[in-house]
Amino acid sequence: MIKRVLKSSLFKASGTYTLFSIFNSAIPFFLIPILTRYLSPEEYGIVAMFSLLLSIIGLFTGLSVYGAINRVYFENDINFKEYVANCIYILVFSSLLTFIIVYVIRNYLSHLTNIPESWVLISVLISFFQILILSNLAIYQATLNAKKYGYIQLGQGLLNATLTIIFIVFLKMKWEGRLLAQVLSIFIFGIFSFFVIAKLWSEWKLNIKYIKHALKFGIPLIPHTIGGMLMVMTDRFIINNMIGTKEVGIYTAGLQIGMIIGLLADSFNKAWAPWLINKLNENTYETKIKIVKFTYLYFGAIIVLALVIGFSAPFIVKIMFGKNYYDAKEIIIWISLGNAFDGMYFMVVNYIFYVYKTHILAWVTFFFWYN
Repeated sequence: MIKRVLKSSLFKASGTYTLFSIFNSAIPFFLIPILTRYLSPEEYGIVAMFSLLLSIIGLFTGLSVYGAINRVYFENDINFKEYVANCIYILVFSSLLTFIIVYVIRNYLSHLTNIPESWVLISVLISFFQILILSNLAIYQATLNAKKYGYIQLGQGLLNATLTIIFIVFLKMKWEGRLLAQVLSIFIFGIFSFFVIAKLWSEWKLNIKYIKHALKFGIPLIPHTIGGMLMVMTDRFIINNMIGTKEVGIYTAGLQIGMIIGLLADSFNKAWAPWLINKLNENTYETKIKIVKFTYLYFGAIIVLALVIGFSAPFIVKIMFGKNYYDAKEIIIWISLGNAFDGMYFMVVNYIFYVYKTHILAWVTFFFWYN
């Protein structure tokens, strides 16, 4: 079975995704020695809180429609290009509505995150372009175009890193330079993604049926995604408001090392999801048995890898971090294990996406947090 896996399209696509993701994630990874030496823990904490805010706002500017784009590609009775265009219509409307709401509560969000109000508003604008990038990537993922997917990721990462070095090291812009680099890289590649989608993947005809279909897929995912974000992001909000931004910076630095497991799991899932859908369409007992066996093999491998990274943390921290960040070594093993379990989740949640029953995730999330 292992030999067949190594020769399969799944393994080849997964290898391509992983290779590009390693290069892309290596960029911020190698930025750690710069950021932890040129930014104080307080400033690094502000950078971390902005990234959190951007992720949360992105839930409401996009309504997870890029997930629907990825899934609908495999439906023969849907005009894919027309469907994509109507998802962009949803994105425009939801972004405008989100901006109005955030503008009204900008003072509260600024107090909660320690981010200036102007940057809170910028996060809404830039999340619009981030969803455009994700939509373009969803198309490349569905069409198994791993190379183009990787070029977008790698190009944005290189631009982000280059601007970060220019703004922080040479222009001495501190945390503002890091945020500005992030905003500009998302904006540029968001514009690029829009032109790609508009030229190759869109037929601009309003279709209420497709809008309802995309919303039916995406909206039930919001509480589930919020629940997932609460599990992985509440820690930084609690640290920020109970201890301080300095501790958020130290914690986030350690988080970057533990996220190596998350990178590998995410890269594999990008290949696993479309491959799994094709295999499930075969609807044979033998195929299902192979999928289950491989799932268990994957579970064991990712746990072992997480433990290796966790126990190597003290050595990694001394090499990578500035002295003000050495305390981060204590959390890396727990972050690694958490990302390993997240990778296990990726392996099984695609079955729910396959049958379009995303409302199940909403109910699971509700009962988990209620209990």
